[in-house]
Amino acid sequence: MKKQLLTLASLFTLTFSAFAQDIKESTTDINATTQTCIMASYTMTYDVVDGAWAKKMSDMKFSKPSKTKDGYKMYKGIIIPEISAKSMDYYVKIDDRKPNTNFYLLMSLGYTNFLSRNAGDSVALDNAKAFMTKFMVDLNAFQLNKDIVAQNEAISAIEKRLKNASKQEESLNKEKGKIQSKISSNEIEIQALKSDMEAQQTALEAVKQKTATIDQMEALKKEVSKQEEATKKATKKYEKALESAGEYKNDLQKNESDLNDNATEQQKIKAELSEANNKLEDLKKQLAALKP
Repeated sequence: MKKQLLTLASLFTLTFSAFAQDIKESTTDINATTQTCIMASYTMTYDVVDGAWAKKMSDMKFSKPSKTKDGYKMYKGIIIPEISAKSMDYYVKIDDRKPNTNFYLLMSLGYTNFLSRNAGDSVALDNAKAFMTKFMVDLNAFQLNKDIVAQNEAISAIEKRLKNASKQEESLNKEKGKIQSKISSNEIEIQALKSDMEAQQTALEAVKQKTATIDQMEALKKEVSKQEEATKKATKKYEKALESAGEYKNDLQKNESDLNDNATEQQKIKAELSEANNKLEDLKKQLAALKP
């Protein structure tokens, strides 16, 4: 257990640092002026950064921001205790700079009264840097939750494939039972038809051995012809049954081949499912490791 906890802690440290490119105090333009800001560059996609920030603000019970004409989201008159006890206007802009996403945070005491070190706002600016550093935990959690949703969907898709393969196996086994029943019936039929054919052949030989007077010759010829036809029909039925036996044998071989392929496919899908479930558990452990 200790080894597992150490592994998760190490993984968290690596993940946490991997998503933080740079967090620093900088400047940016707003309302045609250059102002001090906190600029963070995260190695995560725009939708993750934007979504994680929107969730954080919602969790903190802040109303949706208004939008400024130069593309900033403004949270008017809010208090973020970790930055300052004062009510301030917070301006946020998130830029997609593939492969990174840049985050700009500006703070104003009202209108154009933006915070700066020259104005003695060092503590709030340093707190804002620390706040944006801690925001990486929110980013990780948002990404992991997103990955967990995607992984659950992937698992559902794999489970559906496994269910379909199982249904196919059931169908193939039913088909196999029908083929085996046909083979059994065919074997009985072959024996009966063989006996009938042999009986007709014996009868034909017996008719051919008969003698007749000139007056009886025409009747004997008809009898021979009739028996030859009966023998021919019996032989044809027997040969047809033998042909069917060959077809049933091929059908059974194909069915068994399909069953083997199905079993292989199910093993493959089960291995995929096991791997997918392990990945899901790993994602959940990573998410749990983020919680204080």
